[in-house]
Amino acid sequence: MKISWRAVTAASATLSAASAQDASGITASLTPAATTVVAASTSTASAPPLFPLEAVQLTDGVLANVTAAIQNETISSLFTFGNTVSNETVSKRGTHSCKLLPGDLLWPINLVWDIFDLLLGGRLIKTAPLAASCYPAWPEYDAATCAAVTSEWLTSNLHMGDPTSIMLPLFVGRSCMPPGFNYTDTCEMGGYPSYAVNVSNVAQIQLAVNFARNLNLRLVVKNTGHDFNGKAAGKGALTIWTHWLKGKAYYPNFKAANGYVGPAIKFGSGIQVFEANEFAKSVGATVVGGEAVTVGLGGGYTAGGGHSPLSSLYGLAADQVLAMEVVLADGSFITATSTQNADVFWMLRGGGGSTIGVVTSLTVKAHPKLPTTTVTFNFTVADTPGPDAFWAAYESYLDNFATFVDAGTYGYFFLGASEFEIGTDYAGSPYYYFRMESFVAPNMTIDQTKELLAPWFNTLDSLNVKYTPWYNYADNYYDAWVVAFPQEYVGTDVVKTASRLMPRSVFQDDDLRNQTFVALKNGVAQDGLFVAGFHISGTGIAVAPPTDNAVLPAWRDALAHIIVGAEWNTTSSWETIYDLSLYVTSWMDVLREIAPDSGAYMSEADLIEPNLQEAFYGTNYPRLYALKQKYDPTGLFFALTAVGAEDWEVQVTDPLPYSWNNNGRLCPVSS
Repeated sequence: MKISWRAVTAASATLSAASAQDASGITASLTPAATTVVAASTSTASAPPLFPLEAVQLTDGVLANVTAAIQNETISSLFTFGNTVSNETVSKRGTHSCKLLPGDLLWPINLVWDIFDLLLGGRLIKTAPLAASCYPAWPEYDAATCAAVTSEWLTSNLHMGDPTSIMLPLFVGRSCMPPGFNYTDTCEMGGYPSYAVNVSNVAQIQLAVNFARNLNLRLVVKNTGHDFNGKAAGKGALTIWTHWLKGKAYYPNFKAANGYVGPAIKFGSGIQVFEANEFAKSVGATVVGGEAVTVGLGGGYTAGGGHSPLSSLYGLAADQVLAMEVVLADGSFITATSTQNADVFWMLRGGGGSTIGVVTSLTVKAHPKLPTTTVTFNFTVADTPGPDAFWAAYESYLDNFATFVDAGTYGYFFLGASEFEIGTDYAGSPYYYFRMESFVAPNMTIDQTKELLAPWFNTLDSLNVKYTPWYNYADNYYDAWVVAFPQEYVGTDVVKTASRLMPRSVFQDDDLRNQTFVALKNGVAQDGLFVAGFHISGTGIAVAPPTDNAVLPAWRDALAHIIVGAEWNTTSSWETIYDLSLYVTSWMDVLREIAPDSGAYMSEADLIEPNLQEAFYGTNYPRLYALKQKYDPTGLFFALTAVGAEDWEVQVTDPLPYSWNNNGRLCPVSS
């Protein structure tokens, strides 16, 4: 149906002017718009049964009841399905228009939002920034709440458990943070969404998708908000919050469409890594998930490829997926496998999140119970005879990357110059430190891990480096992992990063390996940067990687994922942020030149990465873009750096170039 926006406005005004009795009569006749689809709750030949929440769906029959209850076709049409995959409705970029913002003439009036909330079963949240409780101008102002929020501001759980907060507030415009963290003394909505749907079933997701598409609202999806580029943010947007989709089911003998036969686990998309690992342990299995405990398994993590402490053994998170359930941009609900909706299945395993739909669950391989050893240690320049010995100790780590990866292990390390061993204080700081956050050796005992580490540690000993490794062994992966990876610090707006995947050829070539070492050494010792790095591969030694997903090809030959970053202060100006952002992007050219045919991990990459389509998606991008146009021709789903993002621009209101954060109107790229 083609919607007349003037008719929507007129109808909304009519409803708004109606008597209280008439309005209450309309709303009183509405019930949650959903039905339990029994037939759909049975399993297909290649996917497990739907979770109960997935059997609760929006149908044409339900929408007919909505129309009858509202008795205003223009209003009821706001919730209807689209037909975005039919040839005649495929639209071109030129037909797109700017997404609505609060205050626009066509922005829905309160009564329309009320009707939407009733159809959702009361799951709509009119949002406020998490730190609004600290500012008297906000209705949420409360000193006790502010104190609690401030004390927990740097912890992941606080932001993961809020419907709109994200881990890096730089991408909402630094608009509202607690005193002491905020660069101003004010609180504004900035790039935070205006409304959120706290979804508990598929029907609510379908309603939200249809409502946003039909009204031309900006739509974002938030699972946890754990993303380096703020993809779960959007000024004035409607958020679909999948955080509480927590279903779990174990299938000891699952037969997948791709030929896999063996144990599998189906997870709701709101399951976080710690929950996935706990459940896998409870059934005597192991699953591939991120190192950080709060990462959402079924969100942008798996969609973007998803690296893991188990990747050098079993591959990436996207490689594990056997089936998934998805709400597409037209509001339809589908199952995707290698034989059913196979193009969607291909795209959503490595092609990035916020592209063509909302994943409600995914079924993944369950690997055997895995004895695991982790090792944690650090040393500073003060623990060595001097800077030369410190850097030689670090260089010896790079010399062993191939050996470590080929043994199926993973290392997560930090390198910088700071008395506090966090980041780098300033260019020229002499307080060098190396911190092995955790060296993970799956399927190895402590003695086997020591044997693997011996060549590196022998070099450290010969250099008179003082270090005290802490070995932790468990007969299962979860118990070893949980002590090695504490909850990460988030919530700051003082860092800009860029990254590069470094291939095997770099570490096999003495000259290229030395160039990489010199670049990272100079980045810390001379340029004021810090390094967060991983020895890792996207090709696990225990399995062959699939050939039917959209994972960036550069992952398959990687031996390292290297992140470099610059820092500023909470009170720094936008000019400082602008200058340092460009500096980090430019600095990364040295690694791009060393590994010109590689790429970057999209979930932990530079927002302004040059040639980002090639860097994040490689040769897959033309097909990904074509599928984006097929399944989401109106551009309902958008995120900075996502597939198709080049067709849009965030007209940032901060003193930054367009599309440097989400604090601005989303419009088609200016012609």
